[in-house]
Amino acid sequence: MSKRLAIRNILLLTVGALTLVIAILVLHEVYGEWQRLEKIESLKDAMNLSDQLFNATENLSVERDIAATMLYAPDAATVNDLKPRLEESRKRTDGAMSAAMQMLKTYAFPELAGLQEKIGKQRTDIQDFRVQIDQAVASPQERHDALAKRWSDQATGLIQQTQDLWIGFVKHFTDIDPVVTQHLRFKHFLGIITDYTGRERALISRLLVENADPTPDEVAQLLRGEGTIDLSWKVSLILADHSGLYPAIASSYADAKSHYSTLHDMMRDLFYVPGARHGVAYPIGADLWLELSTQATESLDALKEVSLRETQRYIDQLEAQARRAILVHSLLLLFALLLCLYSFWIIIYRVIHPINAMVEALLDAAEGKPVPPTLPAGRQDEIGKLAQVLHAFQKNAQEIKHTAVMLGIHTKALERSNKELDDFAYIASHDLKEPLRGIHNHSNFLLEDNRDRLDEESIRKLNRLVYLSQRMERLVNDLLYFSRLGRQDLAIQPTDMNEVIHDIESTLDIFLAERKASIVIPNPLPTVVCDKPRVTELLRNLITNAIKYNDKPEKVVEIGFLDKYISPKGMASQHVFYVKDNGRGIAPEFHEEIFRIFRRLQSSADSEDGTGVGLTFVKKIVERHGGKIWIESEPNEGTVFYFTLEGPQDDTTETT
Repeated sequence: MSKRLAIRNILLLTVGALTLVIAILVLHEVYGEWQRLEKIESLKDAMNLSDQLFNATENLSVERDIAATMLYAPDAATVNDLKPRLEESRKRTDGAMSAAMQMLKTYAFPELAGLQEKIGKQRTDIQDFRVQIDQAVASPQERHDALAKRWSDQATGLIQQTQDLWIGFVKHFTDIDPVVTQHLRFKHFLGIITDYTGRERALISRLLVENADPTPDEVAQLLRGEGTIDLSWKVSLILADHSGLYPAIASSYADAKSHYSTLHDMMRDLFYVPGARHGVAYPIGADLWLELSTQATESLDALKEVSLRETQRYIDQLEAQARRAILVHSLLLLFALLLCLYSFWIIIYRVIHPINAMVEALLDAAEGKPVPPTLPAGRQDEIGKLAQVLHAFQKNAQEIKHTAVMLGIHTKALERSNKELDDFAYIASHDLKEPLRGIHNHSNFLLEDNRDRLDEESIRKLNRLVYLSQRMERLVNDLLYFSRLGRQDLAIQPTDMNEVIHDIESTLDIFLAERKASIVIPNPLPTVVCDKPRVTELLRNLITNAIKYNDKPEKVVEIGFLDKYISPKGMASQHVFYVKDNGRGIAPEFHEEIFRIFRRLQSSADSEDGTGVGLTFVKKIVERHGGKIWIESEPNEGTVFYFTLEGPQDDTTETT
């Protein structure tokens, strides 16, 4: 059995490999989309948790400011006016915080465990503070400055920890989609605006309750907050615009910004400039201030709700896209598998089986046996045409055999047989090359369109398929040439062999230079009557072989002519040409075998660019000129090819 795989096996392996590559690529896409879908679904839940954390910090900020204002209040009326607001803010704070902590239990983020534990402890401390605050505000005639300070610090600490928890939580979801990441950053800056607005509210509330002017440090604190808030508005607008969020939130964004600007402008001249009121009583009370600032906060809440809905809508679109992608890729995988199964069926039942049958039938026909009638001669494709030609060939062969027995060779039958052989050669060279070109082109298309997604092994296999299809086409071409070489008339003419060698050297100049090879002619060559193109091909084959299979650093090819040559066995020949090289040599047992068609002695690495027909052509050309060719060589001692071109002029007697 040949060590090389048959073309039919290569086709099956190639289709199988392509099926595997397609399946792996599509499954990879399906798996990637499935993972993306899982991330998107988790992102939807994460957005709800993020919103609860945001609400918790916002409501806790309001509770902090109202409670501090009540502790600083000098009269029972202010306390009583603020009690309903305090209860409402406590209820919202506890609801949002409890929901957020409960939802966090479904996520396993070890780096957040310590922070969650601290927040739980802080919430317990807040509950204790609430009791103390309720007891303290029951006696409004007393000052509770120390308690107010400790309460503000405690509440601010919990707000900061909750914000840190929000940041640590959402960072796990910022790599899922760039647009959602921009939305989260937008909400982060809304949180900064809410935080600093709350700090402004708390400070101004205390100043209003105490009817006190802000100190220079407090003015500096308000101015820093003003700068931070203004920067956050600008950055949030850029993020909303770049992420495509702004068109959906434009109205709510304008309302929230307007509320903040109006409130800030109203209070700026009173609190952002030291001594601005000049001892005059504040024109606004703490209760009205908290009412106005709460309205501004509610505008921010409305903006946050609109942005959250838009983000959820966008995430829903991502989820739908991922589900569609999974469906499309799954259908593509199914289609690809069905197509590959169909290809297997075509190759096995419509190509390999008929070709096997025709090969067996051709062998039988060559031995004079009848061709089986089961061949697919009725088909209209290339296989059917080959079967028709084979039937006709067998019929003509039988006629020739019959007439040879009765009358000798009958001329018309031979011509008809040659015609059928020409038809067979045409189909082999034309119709069979079409699927080979299809394999070559489709393999190139796969390489060009999918090179970035194919691994090195798949690229190597596709390149191998391209090479094999090209090599198969060269084999078909060589067979066609060989079939015609023995039946075409020679263009006999006087030919200067020196000119032939000169022409060959001019066409092989780059080949010779690259391989450090030279051609040597010790003596001028004669002029002979021959077919110049065929003899040129003969010598070019011998020269290129002598160089290709030469392992010496400096490769030398000597071409000469002998009026008479005596072989080592004492056989004499006249008018002998020779081509001698200093290459690796050929063992004696292969001296006859090398002229067989498709027979190559070198390893695959040395003969990738050959088809094994060169020396077969050489022998055929020599025989068409009535000459003969032989070889003298030993391993590692170079090789000499001898040939004659002028018919049987040998002196076959042994000499002494």
